[in-house]
Amino acid sequence: MNFNDRRALAMLPARIAALDTQIAELNVVLADPDLYARDPARFGATTVALAVARDELAVAEEQWLRLEMLREKIEAAEPGT
Repeated sequence: MNFNDRRALAMLPARIAALDTQIAELNVVLADPDLYARDPARFGATTVALAVARDELAVAEEQWLRLEMLREKIEAAEPGT
C-alpha cells in the first residue's frame, strides 16, 4: 500500500462516523411533519444535503472496504505474518 492508501484507510473511519452523524441530524430535521409547509426552502435544501451525505457515505464505505481488503491481502502475502 502506498502512503496515500494507508492515510486514507486511517482517516476513513472518522469520515464515515461524521457522515453518519450528519445523516442522523438531517433526518431529525426532516422528521418534522410541518417542515415542508412552514419552510419549503429549508425542506428542499435539507433533502438535497441528505442525498449528498448518503452518496458521500456510500463512496467512503466502498473506499474503506477496498483499502481494507487490499491491506489484508498484502498482510496475508507477507512471510512471517
